[in-house]
Amino acid sequence: MDEIDPFEARLLFGNQLDNLTGAQPTIERVSGFAIKHADMADNLLDCILEKLDKPQVPPRINLLFVIDAILQSDHRTGATTWTELIKREAVGIIKAVIPESSGGDANVPQVRKVVSGWKRRGIFDTSIMDAVEPLLANRAGGSAGASDTGMKHQEIIKRIEEDRERHKRQKEEFWIRPADETPEEELGAYWETTSDLNEADWQEIAVENQEYQQERRLIEMIQRQR
Repeated sequence: MDEIDPFEARLLFGNQLDNLTGAQPTIERVSGFAIKHADMADNLLDCILEKLDKPQVPPRINLLFVIDAILQSDHRTGATTWTELIKREAVGIIKAVIPESSGGDANVPQVRKVVSGWKRRGIFDTSIMDAVEPLLANRAGGSAGASDTGMKHQEIIKRIEEDRERHKRQKEEFWIRPADETPEEELGAYWETTSDLNEADWQEIAVENQEYQQERRLIEMIQRQR
């Protein structure tokens, strides 16, 4: 793509955000645009923050997935432009995705998983995590039904499928290694980067178990209502 000016980049990015879904390909496409145009990150982040003010709460989680994909890219490549900007807005972003409402409650399990990943990877320093984690501390999450969140049964099933696909793709990316890497080098890389089982790991396991139970209850509820 030819060079674009900030105004055009904002228009293109805003259009992508308006058409964003929870499907992994769309998340990758939107986050890829943001990463490619990191020199305009402050302008593009403002665009994301504006979209987070939209009335309907459940789709806001997709914006968080885009933010998470950008942060993961920064972490892998050693870039800091986006991370430095996002950390200033981290508390406000999480609050916007999980407001005190049934729609916000429905987003809590996924937000917990994202935040747990930030902590495990060391995306933000302790002061940022100490400000973000209490927002989730006393939130049960996921107990709302389709009528409470404003989502149709088909939308809930689609969201569950998208969540599973996204988690699958993320796990696949973890195992991708350089083509010229030797088995010894691969072992050494895992040895250096794998930490002992810690509190963040247990929290992530608990979140995944809770999410599984909630998804199962939702599916059973929808099947009974058909």
